[in-house]
Amino acid sequence: MTIRHYLLALPLVALFASSCLKDDEVDYTEWNQRNIDYITSHEAMTDNGQPVYTRLAPDWSPAAFALVKWENDRTLTEGNLQPMDNSLVRVQYALDDIDGNRLSDSYSARASYGDSIYQTRPNQNITGFHYVVTQMRVGDEVTAILPAAAAYGNVQTGSIPPYSTLIYKIKLVSIPRYEVPSN
Repeated sequence: MTIRHYLLALPLVALFASSCLKDDEVDYTEWNQRNIDYITSHEAMTDNGQPVYTRLAPDWSPAAFALVKWENDRTLTEGNLQPMDNSLVRVQYALDDIDGNRLSDSYSARASYGDSIYQTRPNQNITGFHYVVTQMRVGDEVTAILPAAAAYGNVQTGSIPPYSTLIYKIKLVSIPRYEVPSN
């Protein structure tokens, strides 16, 4: 079969594939590919020959990596506390998708409390957020790009479509409780 035959058959394959979707289902193939391309392009970014983003992956889930850009001079936070999985942390964050749409942030979410702090335990969040926060020290600020495998995967969560890459801006403000003792 020649390339011409494949090209002629391509519309039929596309028509067949689209007919397999139920009327109320959305095809996220293009969105998924755009998110993969976003990750690939950011992982390849360099500045003066050095990678802009560092790839971090937990030992317990290597596929759930994150691309992290440290926004501060880490020598200035050297020696500061670094949270554990079950520490109580206070962070400021903003969450966007690859198109720059704001999905969530601590500023509007906590405005009624009079501050812009989100208080949580790292292990009570999605894998990528959990892992990135536990790699930070108090005072660190990062831009963290989480591929779908480190976020919500192929599941729609609220207004976040399946296969979404999430872009977090996170500042670790404090660790009010370093570790919760196990009972």
